Amino acid sequence: MRDESRSRMKAPLKLETFGYNGVRLLPSLFSRQLEYTRDRYYELSNDDILKGFREQAGLKAPGFGLDGWCSQTTAVVFGQWLSGMGRMSAAINDAELRDKAITLAEEWAKTTKSGTNYGMDTYGYEKTVCGLLDLALYANYTDAWVQLERITNWASRILDRSRSPASPLDRDGRKPHGTLEWYTLSENLYRAYLASGNSLYKDFGDLWRYETYWGQFVDNVSPDGAKFLHSYSHCNTFNSAAMSWAVTGDERYLKVIRNAYEYLTRTQIYASGGYGPGEWSVPADGALGRALDFRSDSAEIPCGSWGAFKLCKYLLQFTGDARYGDWIERLLYNGIGAALPIQPNGNSFYYADYRIGMGQKEYYWDHWPCCSGTYIQAVADYHDLIYFRDEKGLFVNLYVPSEISWTYQTQPVIVRQESTFPESETITFQIDVKRPTALALRFRVPSWANTFKLSLNGQSVQNQATPNEWAAIERTWAPGDRVTLTLPSRLRVEAVDRQHPQRAAVLFGPLLLAQNARYTLPLALNGGDVSTRLIRQEGLLFVPTETSVNEQKTGQFTPFYTFGHGDPYRVYFDMDEFRFL
Repeated sequence: MRDESRSRMKAPLKLETFGYNGVRLLPSLFSRQLEYTRDRYYELSNDDILKGFREQAGLKAPGFGLDGWCSQTTAVVFGQWLSGMGRMSAAINDAELRDKAITLAEEWAKTTKSGTNYGMDTYGYEKTVCGLLDLALYANYTDAWVQLERITNWASRILDRSRSPASPLDRDGRKPHGTLEWYTLSENLYRAYLASGNSLYKDFGDLWRYETYWGQFVDNVSPDGAKFLHSYSHCNTFNSAAMSWAVTGDERYLKVIRNAYEYLTRTQIYASGGYGPGEWSVPADGALGRALDFRSDSAEIPCGSWGAFKLCKYLLQFTGDARYGDWIERLLYNGIGAALPIQPNGNSFYYADYRIGMGQKEYYWDHWPCCSGTYIQAVADYHDLIYFRDEKGLFVNLYVPSEISWTYQTQPVIVRQESTFPESETITFQIDVKRPTALALRFRVPSWANTFKLSLNGQSVQNQATPNEWAAIERTWAPGDRVTLTLPSRLRVEAVDRQHPQRAAVLFGPLLLAQNARYTLPLALNGGDVSTRLIRQEGLLFVPTETSVNEQKTGQFTPFYTFGHGDPYRVYFDMDEFRFL
């Protein structure tokens, strides 16, 4: 967090991110996804993106425009694209991507010169605030502040203030006047206030706090009023609660987001980290498991990953508690990291399918939906989730091939993380300092890690950390020091919820495994130990010990992220009975 923002915060920070600065992804699944994503969004025609805005303003509008959700204008995703491009360009120091985002913002501004009609509702306004703010913060585009103030002055006069609480019959609070997801507005308005000091953003942000919903979580991890609402936005609203804690210092909001995390991870998420069958929040009565019988839209992945990434990042910064890295890790490998790539024509991965029997990865039926906005934001965010810091040193949250370079107490430090984890259980860290430097290195022990080992320059280091804690080495580091972290993964099953203890997914370390379902039978667990039913072969291929039943093959297992478009798979199994159908 920047110095000017920190000075206005009323809540203390235990940890800080690096703000898309100094982190470099090394070759891996995630760097390849990043490179592909950068190219797909960069190659989008500016004229196509801007066509609807220009037509509404009566300006010349070359290009073909976009279809699907963006058939009128791109307001539904425009701000998210600016945000994602701004963050990504800062993370990878990409001047061309930065220039594209700034050009889009400048050309959009020409369509709004009157300042009297921005042609958007609460939903589009909130996304645009985020995009302009991120261009100011991460692309050094100072004119974004001018546009942000103009659009917020307009919104404070024009936007309807009904603020109807969501209900099962109005699950995203849009009635009666189209105030869609109004309860997510405070987060970015408060971010703008902290960054600028302009009370316009704080005053408008105060208006949109969702006290009727948040208040249920002050002393409760599973309130009755949280069921049958729009799942993603009712995760995302807790990011506004997090920023309410930052701006006010009122500890009620910290309690809210702590309890919200427990509620979401205990009662709403699948083994992948995805949540929201049919985009509904579900009661903790077995509905999550029952949905696997009939819902192919098990979880809204790009949007859901983005909302959860932010919530966990806030919690890590506010509390320093390692447990909040666990959900990030799940979604990294099995959520957004396992999503189908965005396509040039607007084909977007939206829903994950975890049905009992067989599922498939498919593209959403409309082009350029909301998930095409959060996709680039979530992928860009990889750079801001791997490492954290405090005044004593570095925290390693994710085990992803990468490098972090920063100045620690006037001394330049580089830490390089190399591995093929989780295929390999060994992760190495090379510490590069110019002269001996005293600092602490802390490593998150994942919730699934029953054992781990640390060694320094080949010598074992004793550590008493347990799962969901930080394992620490505090010393004076010399040039060329090496740390080795060994995290043995194991096969295990995880029940979908308490009401379905025998309906489970198979995991290996942080990875959700999926069974090839092309003309195969499901794994016959029958309540047995999964480690005796699957044999690991090369890489991350797991082969059943019982390879066929009545001459029909039993499918092999690989990580969920290896499955492509249309590939049939199974990720959940009823262990108490074998099913031919």
